[in-house]
Amino acid sequence: MKITFVYPDVLLHRPDWTGYFYVGIASLSTVLKKEGHDTSLIHITKPVSKSEFVDKIRDGNPDLIGFSSTSPMFPIVKQLTSWLAEDGIDIQTICGGIHPTIAPEEAISAQGIDMICRGEGEAPMMELCRRSQRSEDTIDIPNLWIKKDGYIQKNPLRPLMDDLDQLPFPDRSVFDYQNLYAERQGRLSFLASRGCPYNCAYCCNHLIRRIYGSEGKTIRFRSVDNVISEIKDVIQRYPFIRTVNFDDDILFLTKKWAEEFTERYSAEIGLPFICNARANLMDKAKVGLLKKAGCFHVKFGLESGNEYISNNILDRQLTNDQVKKAFALCRDAGLITESFNMVGIPFETPAAILDTIKLNAAIGVNKMQVSIYQPYQGTRLADVCRENNFVVSEDLGPDWFSPTLKLNTILSSQVLMFRDYFRLLVRFYQVILSLPGGISRILTWLPDKILSLKCTARILNLIYIPLNYVYRKALTRVLNMKSARVRSISRSTS
Repeated sequence: MKITFVYPDVLLHRPDWTGYFYVGIASLSTVLKKEGHDTSLIHITKPVSKSEFVDKIRDGNPDLIGFSSTSPMFPIVKQLTSWLAEDGIDIQTICGGIHPTIAPEEAISAQGIDMICRGEGEAPMMELCRRSQRSEDTIDIPNLWIKKDGYIQKNPLRPLMDDLDQLPFPDRSVFDYQNLYAERQGRLSFLASRGCPYNCAYCCNHLIRRIYGSEGKTIRFRSVDNVISEIKDVIQRYPFIRTVNFDDDILFLTKKWAEEFTERYSAEIGLPFICNARANLMDKAKVGLLKKAGCFHVKFGLESGNEYISNNILDRQLTNDQVKKAFALCRDAGLITESFNMVGIPFETPAAILDTIKLNAAIGVNKMQVSIYQPYQGTRLADVCRENNFVVSEDLGPDWFSPTLKLNTILSSQVLMFRDYFRLLVRFYQVILSLPGGISRILTWLPDKILSLKCTARILNLIYIPLNYVYRKALTRVLNMKSARVRSISRSTS
């Protein structure tokens, strides 16, 4: 069979965006190729026209079209599948990924989608293609919901895969690999595990555990040997790789795995790497292991620096003291630190966002990511948003670009202001907080008051537009220069 995957991966605010490596599609591609099927990928990183997309499908002439979708990208998937239906393209479609898993009713009801896959897709996709090729009935395949004669067959989930080492290495060649956003900078995107043990109210991990119940472990790590073997294979295939980025929710979750990984990676790979961590799990020993292994950059989820919002609304179960300790340990070890932050959280006020800004300033963070909270369907916090009539748009839209909630504690214009000026404000408060206590408190009071005013947001939002244009142009120029260097390295080593 010929399978064409379609992966919407659009970031409207990044003119330099060329897409991210997605291990889900790469894993599906490699298991299907081992079964003798042909796979290809339409990786949508910029808005496309109807004719452009439909022509690509016609030219490829696949037997099956497999969409993969996150929740922010699902409006794009609905548009694409409706175009196929409108043009009368009689090719079966299936949609997988996190959105059909957590919002199956919405996904299966979309025009032009014949099937959805909930949960892990490798086994159900192999079974679907195998049965289809043999002209066998596919109606009862576990994990799949299938439309047939006006009826939807909702098959149960099969247990999660227990041993991830059974999977072949993901197929990176299905992507335009060396031109992806991270890879063109010489950075390998990698995944050593699946799942997270925490119950953050805004995240899908607690929902995944509820969906699966007791059917298998939701947190699974590949063996260190398997991880090291794949990294070696990727480096050999793509010699322009200079750093590794582990996308796992928490790379050093278990001590035994972390210790073995440290010894093997430092001895056999030796490339500097980036990973995610959780502040309450960090101690001096774990930071030492990260440093010894070759980690140079650690990312932490802060989300909110207001402890009421963090623990009572987001259910982070994390104190600011734990955050400060973790960042201090990393700083003392010479590691670059990065924080993930959200604004526009339900019940959040300007003062609460300023608490997040001040926490970032106090810990001396090196890099920051800032997004606007999105109510992912089925999550506990999304249910709270709907109960309180906060939700004004069910379509989340790409790249967390605008508020989808109407809160009675803060205006949307203020949320946008804090998102856009977040990094600048962190550096501003960093200077103030470095002053002696009494002076610091006095100098903090005035900007706190000014930034909480509604009129301040209107003024600063107008100023941001030309500033952002200049910044993006400069950023694109720098990244294009980096990309050219990577291509040069790739040519010289091939």
